[in-house]
Amino acid sequence: MENALPDPGAMGGLQGVGASVTAADGRLGCPSVRECRGKWFGRAKYALGGDDTYCVGFHLTTYTTRQDARDGLKREAGRHPVSPKPAVGNESLAYSKSAGGLRGVYLTMRIGTVVATTFVEGGEAEPMLTQGAAMFARRITQVEAGTKATATLPRS
Repeated sequence: MENALPDPGAMGGLQGVGASVTAADGRLGCPSVRECRGKWFGRAKYALGGDDTYCVGFHLTTYTTRQDARDGLKREAGRHPVSPKPAVGNESLAYSKSAGGLRGVYLTMRIGTVVATTFVEGGEAEPMLTQGAAMFARRITQVEAGTKATATLPRS
């Protein structure tokens, strides 16, 4: 599933800030394997400006069952103020929150047994948030279907 994370080619030349894939139980904020029920956690982050204070990021957690993924979606989105955004994947929630000193807009979606979040922090969220989430959902769907992830951001 790590191939579903957007690579630099999918991001139209944006500068990569960091990426990793780990077991979900090793993820910060996951108190136990039993509670999180995730198998893998991956992340990738790209700078939208000259530094990493204005960025777009992608997180995903894989689950064994769709119900565990539904529960994971609720846990990931938490109790943050909900924002109206187009639906992506099987179900999705958009919300805003502050993390690490940056205010951001997040769109968390479930695609099958994967919970994925696209976020923009430190600047204007649109159109990157919805375009990034749609591209990420397509990449996850491609990998789940056993094909290579080829979806990219729209080229202007």
